[in-house]
Amino acid sequence: MRVEGGRRTVSLALFAVGLGLLVVGGFVQFNDTSGFGSDRWIYPLGLLAVVPAVAAVVVAWPEPRARLSLGIVLGVLTVAMIWQDIANDGFRFVWNQNEGELQQLELVLFVLAFVLLTTAGARLGGGRWLVRAAAYLVGTVVVTLVVTVIGMVYYGETACADDAEECLAPLAGIFWGAAAVVACLVAVLVIELILWTRRRRKAAEVTGG
Repeated sequence: MRVEGGRRTVSLALFAVGLGLLVVGGFVQFNDTSGFGSDRWIYPLGLLAVVPAVAAVVVAWPEPRARLSLGIVLGVLTVAMIWQDIANDGFRFVWNQNEGELQQLELVLFVLAFVLLTTAGARLGGGRWLVRAAAYLVGTVVVTLVVTVIGMVYYGETACADDAEECLAPLAGIFWGAAAVVACLVAVLVIELILWTRRRRKAAEVTGG
């Protein structure tokens, strides 16, 4: 219990340090109505913040309850960020001045929180389906992002002229990504149906034997 509590405390402290470095470095801002805000960032602190954030996950991972606690914190943080994104026009996460960086961070935190919570739940007796759920989510996100980028590049090279003022490549990428999500959901349903059929067959064999 002492080791378990120690891992939980250390992992949460490391994550708090990483988050604090992002705030101090100007990467998280609550009053940036300009949409940029990079004039206030301190880039080395942003790079340094990655170290304790990754270390927090590494420290928590071996202990399910520590993993669970970190997952809950990440989940709450994700919800808070989404709420601020909707309610506060000045809320920004500035990393490289690209559009959608805040949404990308929210996605990363959500996926990480989901993986931590589900894998911890599986270790604590929740069942192997929780591990599969984590694998399905990660696989769907990766496939969707890859397909979206491929769609954008393909459309940009085949349907957009070099001197075109407007190009719908991002929109095409979104459509490709949406199709990838649907395909992944169908694949998940097929896999789960196959696994369910196998379990039913094994249960029937045991009962019949």
